[in-house]
Amino acid sequence: MTPQELLKRYAAGKTNFKGFSLNGIDLSGADLIGANLQLADLESANLTFAFLTRANFQQTNLSKVQLSGANLNQANLSKANLSDANLHGVSLQGADLRSAQLMLADLMDANLIEADLRNADLSGANLTGACLRGANLRQEDRKYVANLRGANLHQADLEGANLRGADLAYVDLSEANLANVTFQNADLHGANLSKAYLKEANLSDAKLAGANLAEADLTNASVNRADLSEATLTQATMYDIRLTDAILRQANLQDAVLTRGNLNLVDLSRADLSRAQLQSATLIEAYLGRTNLTGADLTDAILTRAEISSAILIDAILTGTTMPDDTIHA
Repeated sequence: MTPQELLKRYAAGKTNFKGFSLNGIDLSGADLIGANLQLADLESANLTFAFLTRANFQQTNLSKVQLSGANLNQANLSKANLSDANLHGVSLQGADLRSAQLMLADLMDANLIEADLRNADLSGANLTGACLRGANLRQEDRKYVANLRGANLHQADLEGANLRGADLAYVDLSEANLANVTFQNADLHGANLSKAYLKEANLSDAKLAGANLAEADLTNASVNRADLSEATLTQATMYDIRLTDAILRQANLQDAVLTRGNLNLVDLSRADLSRAQLQSATLIEAYLGRTNLTGADLTDAILTRAEISSAILIDAILTGTTMPDDTIHA
């Protein structure tokens, strides 16, 4: 079918193109709002700047398609194949992308506000500068686990997004806006979160081993029981952070700000907290075996029943600190 024939049918009110073979068709700038293209073959088609609001692309083959600048708000793309597609600047606000295949897709500067991405495969996708505010990538059961392994989300806006249980291993979230994002039980091991804005984010029970959080802002974040072993948190801002029972073995926290942080029961064995700010922090029953606290400021911190016998406290400031035996350091 030629583009002219298809558009003529659509203009006549015939919007059902289910299962049509439209491989390589040029529909750039076309108005196909509400069209039914379910199960169609649109591989390598050109839909640049097309109007596709509320269109049905369920289980459609859109691999290698050109969709840059297109409007797909509230479209149904569940189980669609968008692998290696060009979605630069596309608008997918409120779109249904459940179980969609988006491997290696280019979603740079895409609008994915409130999109449903449960079980979507975004491995290797480029989401640089994309907006995913309020997007749903949460794990409901093992059938709905979003895969963003190795994806590029540099400077992306995910404020308020739900990424509970998502696979984000080795993802690039550097300088991303992650305020109020739910990462509970997510796999972020080896991820790059340097300079990310994580204020009030929920990272409880997340896997962050080896992750890079240098200069990240984790103010008032919840990171309880998370695994941050060997993670980099140099110069991170963590006012009022909650790290109860977290694992930070061999983590690098040089010059980190942990003022008023809750680090009760935390494992900081062999971690480097040199010059860290721990004023008024609570470290009740924390384990600091061979922890480097050289030059750290522990003014008014609480170390009740903490294990610090082998910690390095050279030049540490302990004014008003409650020591493991409940005595107050002068």
